[in-house]
Amino acid sequence: MNAWGRLGAPLIALLIALAPASEACAHASLVKAVPADGAVMLLPPAALTLTFNEPVSPLVVRLIGPDGAPLVPIAVTAQDTTVTISAPPALRRGTHVLSWRVISADGHPVGGSLMFSIGARSPAAQPENLADRGVRAALWAARVVMYLALFVGAGGAFFAAWIADGAARRAWIVIVLAAGLVAVALSVGLQGLDALELPLSGLQHKLAWEAGLATSYGATAVAAALALLAAVFGSVAKSASTARGLSLVGVIGAGLALSLSGHASTAAPQLLNRPAVFLHVVCVAFWIGSLLPLCLALRSARTRGPHAVGAQLERFSHAIPLVIVLLVASGLWLAFVQLDRIAALWTTSYGQLLACKLACVVVLLALAAANRYRLVPKFEIGGAAAARPLTTAIAFELAIALLILSLVALWRFTPPPRALAVAAPISLHLHGEKAMAEIAIERNGKVAAASVLLLDGAFQPLAAKEVTLVLANPAAGIEPMRRIARRAGETNWRIEDLRIPVAGRWTLGVEILISDFDKVTVEDTVALPSLP
Repeated sequence: MNAWGRLGAPLIALLIALAPASEACAHASLVKAVPADGAVMLLPPAALTLTFNEPVSPLVVRLIGPDGAPLVPIAVTAQDTTVTISAPPALRRGTHVLSWRVISADGHPVGGSLMFSIGARSPAAQPENLADRGVRAALWAARVVMYLALFVGAGGAFFAAWIADGAARRAWIVIVLAAGLVAVALSVGLQGLDALELPLSGLQHKLAWEAGLATSYGATAVAAALALLAAVFGSVAKSASTARGLSLVGVIGAGLALSLSGHASTAAPQLLNRPAVFLHVVCVAFWIGSLLPLCLALRSARTRGPHAVGAQLERFSHAIPLVIVLLVASGLWLAFVQLDRIAALWTTSYGQLLACKLACVVVLLALAAANRYRLVPKFEIGGAAAARPLTTAIAFELAIALLILSLVALWRFTPPPRALAVAAPISLHLHGEKAMAEIAIERNGKVAAASVLLLDGAFQPLAAKEVTLVLANPAAGIEPMRRIARRAGETNWRIEDLRIPVAGRWTLGVEILISDFDKVTVEDTVALPSLP
């Protein structure tokens, strides 16, 4: 009996100690909300209520409007287990977020968020309309300046080193290249704003620049900057061989930069389309880059004599037919890849821009043929007296080329017909020691859904009893929102009607209940667009 007593007394004491502890450790949880999460109301509510399973004290309550701006509630009161929030007057139509953080009876803070809509849910933005007009205009202008630098600047440096044998004036080339470097750097931040649906004022935040570099355009911007720097050093090099080598690197770098991203480069088959884009860009850089140096050389021919430009015209005339053949062939192939039907030329925005570009190219080819077979022979016979018509024609060629570059920059906002059927999903990877989650967020019109594939640490399928997606945005004052997934296969889970009220940097986590006694969470901070 003494032995049983010695064993039983501690056991009874432990049970007595655990009995109240189990009740005290049960943190407060939300049991009811008015309006409910996901509710659509015809009229704005006068008050919002949160009911918990035990008395709580509110710490922070935020109400965020459809535009992502926080609204200040009139008053927040707590009575027993209910927290009442007086809603601001005249709440706007659209989706609102109510974010709360309270402290439970045991002193532990608990937070969460819910969404409700007034009148109707906020419409989901289409991928091509993510940025506001200011961002779109600035991004287009930056792209145009970058194209000018890559084609006119880097191409002009190549002409000066290889065709003009260093005789061309290079000061203007350096100015164009320097402007291009500024535009490339600025375009990275603008790309981030476009991806995150932020206004121009968002350029002051690090998030926009990180998001821009994280896209496929980030590789294009880095390669373009290196190509422009090579062309700059080639333009100021004293040695002719150094100038030729660096200018060649500049033109090759221009082709590489624009083949790393963009609609055409990412189309299948990439093993064929990326080289086609590269060849197309290099040929354009040679052609357009030669126009301004030739204009300047022909103007000087009236004072310095025709011999100053005759050799340049001869070398250019011998090389340009092959360049044009390669340019047209690669361009027609890329157009064929992007168009799923001939009617897309006049029924889609992308096709209409392509039709305008093709019309400009036809005019450009006609001018090039007239120059090559009519005006150049007249210049060779008539000398300086025949320089003016040829100068005017080449200047007109350059103007049309600049118009084409302006049209091409608009393609950034017009997905090709082959990609219009469905928007590209947002792919995310969350990695942990015991589990991994592959997440794909798909948008189809006004509906967004997420698919979750579970893997273990060895990249093998991971079975689970329950999966919950958790999203939080501390910077926007949004506490964690929990969305329970439904099973869509042995290791696949799906969340329908996914909504992300504010674009920005979100903490995204996946809670995986493997068994009743084993729960794993993987999370990361990711940039997400608004998906209302």
